[in-house]
Amino acid sequence: MKIRKHSNGNEYIFSGGVWVRNFTKTKIKSIQLSHMFEKEDFDTIIKNEQLNKTFPLICDEILHFKKIVIVSDGFDFEKKQKILSYIPKDVCILAINRSLHKWKLLSPSIPVEDRRPINAYVVNNPYEKANSYLPDKFSQYYPTCVASIRSNNDFLKKYKGNVYVYRPSFELNFGKESSDRYTIDDYRNPICACIGLAYQFGVEKLLLFCCDDSFEEKREDSVLLSNGLYTYKPLLKSYDIVDANLYWLKNFSKEKIHVVNHSSGADYKNASYINEKEISSFFADDSEGVNYEQ
Repeated sequence: MKIRKHSNGNEYIFSGGVWVRNFTKTKIKSIQLSHMFEKEDFDTIIKNEQLNKTFPLICDEILHFKKIVIVSDGFDFEKKQKILSYIPKDVCILAINRSLHKWKLLSPSIPVEDRRPINAYVVNNPYEKANSYLPDKFSQYYPTCVASIRSNNDFLKKYKGNVYVYRPSFELNFGKESSDRYTIDDYRNPICACIGLAYQFGVEKLLLFCCDDSFEEKREDSVLLSNGLYTYKPLLKSYDIVDANLYWLKNFSKEKIHVVNHSSGADYKNASYINEKEISSFFADDSEGVNYEQ
């Protein structure tokens, strides 16, 4: 990837149609060059920010998690989530999208020793669609929520658990610069938000789990993946943005960080695929992840 060194002191790579910043450079101002919102969205975003500013900031908390899994509700999630019952208990689970709505690992039908809570639910959707992410009426399970301050306020008002917010990194010509201890380069993508948070939490081993939007049958505007599944063509840009964030995480962090993937989407250059049987061993204390590096 070709790195662009900007006069503002930041480094960027162009991927997925946007400039993706090296978020590991923490001693300079976090500045986004690309605009992630259209002007017609500004009123919605500003309103959310104003209404959500009463929530405490996650950056004011000191949190450390060396092992983290980012969990979405991608292909075959209903069955695959059982895998998470068997990962070591010191692995932090950051859930996104509709994985919370579909979470079954606290069900009374599951043996107590196999039940698994979510450490934090991460959201950054500013629109009413976010309400579809809420837990179903049967589980009513609300783990701690970490939300962009731009997230849909109605969703956060309905959320019955503890809520913390983060501020996205400053965008040129939109928003205000922040004096927070850190901001998050999220690109309106919850996976990117989790990657940024994981870096701030001191991650050393990171797994992407069911972080895809794949399906078995061909649909309009879909493309065939190497694994025989399909995804929507526009979503490939999102994969590129996530991959660029993983590039900065793996190659520019002070400490060695191992990143692997157990999802059914497009291949990542910066996250090696591992199978179900390898997940627990990847997170084992005596594993350095060297067998999974590309």
